[in-house]
Amino acid sequence: MRDFFTALLKKVKKVTPTEQSGAVTAQNTEQHIEEKEKIQEETATTPPLETTQKTTEEAPSVESKKRYKAKKSIVSLMKKLPLVNSFTARQVNELVGIDIGTMSIKICTLKNLKGFFTVENVILKTYEQDLLNDGHIVDIDFLANELKMLFTENKIKSRNVACALSSYSVISKKITIPFLREEELENTIGTEVENAIPFPMRDIYYNYYVMGVDPEKQNMMDVKIVAAKKEIIDAYIAAFNMADLTLQLLDVDIFDVSNLVEQIYSPKEHSVVIVDIGASVANIAILNGENIEFTREILMGGKYLTNLIQKSAKLNYKDAEEKKLSADSNIAYLFEDFIFNIASEINKTVRFYLATKPKENIGMIYITGGSSLLPGLKEKIVEDTGIQVEVIDPFLLVQAGDTQTSMYENLKEFMVVPLYLSTRVTDLML
Repeated sequence: MRDFFTALLKKVKKVTPTEQSGAVTAQNTEQHIEEKEKIQEETATTPPLETTQKTTEEAPSVESKKRYKAKKSIVSLMKKLPLVNSFTARQVNELVGIDIGTMSIKICTLKNLKGFFTVENVILKTYEQDLLNDGHIVDIDFLANELKMLFTENKIKSRNVACALSSYSVISKKITIPFLREEELENTIGTEVENAIPFPMRDIYYNYYVMGVDPEKQNMMDVKIVAAKKEIIDAYIAAFNMADLTLQLLDVDIFDVSNLVEQIYSPKEHSVVIVDIGASVANIAILNGENIEFTREILMGGKYLTNLIQKSAKLNYKDAEEKKLSADSNIAYLFEDFIFNIASEINKTVRFYLATKPKENIGMIYITGGSSLLPGLKEKIVEDTGIQVEVIDPFLLVQAGDTQTSMYENLKEFMVVPLYLSTRVTDLML
């Protein structure tokens, strides 16, 4: 586990809204979408990049390869590397998980009792206005005030928090390079990032982890690079600072969902598909063993359906949202169109992946997110893909017998990311 951002972000931890005002206003959305789609298309349809740098005369030993494997296994619970690690050397005993969505804030706090977790707080607050636009925080002042109020109203004492960026605002790419020792990789990874990420190095924060030896080329290794624009991360840091909170860890939402699925369900005999259907974007990841092999974002979520209901039934947004949540039979045709489109895109993703990986099979589709609650969605996905579907229950990570978990059964689709983030306190205690 690398602490790449620890020292670097100490310098920007006290960024104010004025100093990074560019983070408040969303950038050109169309340009960002085009850049994201281009990167995803290259990742999905072309072989991984190989470095042109010459290797040292002495080939890495078998022990060197084993060292990478051992390192990965030791941090198996942290293998999808967060962009930002602990800012402080002080031990953290409680970590508040926060998931900031397009139109909602989800908070979860777990109490760690000798390695067993029990639920302390589960909070969901929704909004009619957007909190995020194209991955950027829309109004830092408003978000900071909301966070401060939620902590006060719910009497949350801990000020140490973990948060996740939307995968839509992050670029992740797998590259294949000649096997390098750890110190050699440290010296050359900047060049690889510059080649793989379509933004100037001065504009991004990045991190990476070694996935292991490439299965088809034993003298090569696979490395996952994750990068995000500084203006996005700086805005998160500023918002938490203004809310008097200490951002201990900043991760990526789809990595968190994938890690939680691996911990709870341990899929090893086959690949699995993970679908997180949020307000604006449906994130899809395909998990093979310990590694995310493929990701995709569908620019369609629950907000899209609410807007359709609003226009069709001529309602305000709040009433349209209530009709969506109650699955009003008078607008069933709108639900059917939305479910058809989501299921169709999931099926296309599955078929594309299996066409590129003919030796693999997919044994399960795990779904989460508020829009996964729509009646008929699971059945339609099964019908289209022929693969069983299960809703992720994050509370399975909590100690069996915790009576509070039954109270939160109706919130399980919303709490995957914040609950998992709260469990990351054990990483900060190491």
